[in-house]
Amino acid sequence: MGVRDGLPWLLDEYWIVGDLWLRRGRTVGTGDPQVVAIASLLGRSPSSVSRRVGNFAGTDHPGKGLKPLTGEPLRMWESLRGNPAALARAVAQARSRLTLLNSGFSVSRVGAGVRIIAPELPNTEPVAVTTRERVREAKQAEAELREQFRVWRDPKGQRLRGIAIKAPESTLRVDLYDQSINVLIEVKATTDRDLLRFAVGQLYDYRRYLDFEVDLAILLPSRPNEDLMGLLEVARIGAIWRDGTSFADSQDGHLLRS
Repeated sequence: MGVRDGLPWLLDEYWIVGDLWLRRGRTVGTGDPQVVAIASLLGRSPSSVSRRVGNFAGTDHPGKGLKPLTGEPLRMWESLRGNPAALARAVAQARSRLTLLNSGFSVSRVGAGVRIIAPELPNTEPVAVTTRERVREAKQAEAELREQFRVWRDPKGQRLRGIAIKAPESTLRVDLYDQSINVLIEVKATTDRDLLRFAVGQLYDYRRYLDFEVDLAILLPSRPNEDLMGLLEVARIGAIWRDGTSFADSQDGHLLRS
């Protein structure tokens, strides 16, 4: 049994198995070397991978194979299976992301070491109110907001991670990485312009170290004003904010989908 058996399948996993299905054109058994290799990459059992190939067979040849794909995997597969270049790119990106997620470490295209880590927890100790300590107060507020979002978004601890990037002069830490929808999330304590501009730069800096494409978002305690929402739109960065006891986003729920 693989370590990820029982967990929801990521879209990245679908593309790797779908690529195998297209290349082979038939269902494959659990002892097939390529099935075994893919199972190792995905952290799943060969039987799980073999069954998923059967799902692709049932999708492309209704009435044959196993139960066909549904929902977003089906919609995405319909756009990829007839476009070899797009599928090849999706598979290459998927392999890079899954190598990081399942091995816990990779080397980026700019030579930095990139590691998956657990999200930081907030410090429960009170912080004194002094000029110097305001930075710490902001960090504490960010940590608390991050933890609130994590508990709301990922109560089982299956989708949100942190990323540590060993840069030449320091270690960069990505607040949250949502592996299910492939989004880097930077957390800020307020919607002040300077903080949002800083977050934009941080996200762009993180992204250049990764060997795969990612979307970007900023997690905030409230919705930014229209002017700042315009800044994020131009920068192609989404916003997520607290909305009562839950959260909302700037992309019609895309950043919060299951």
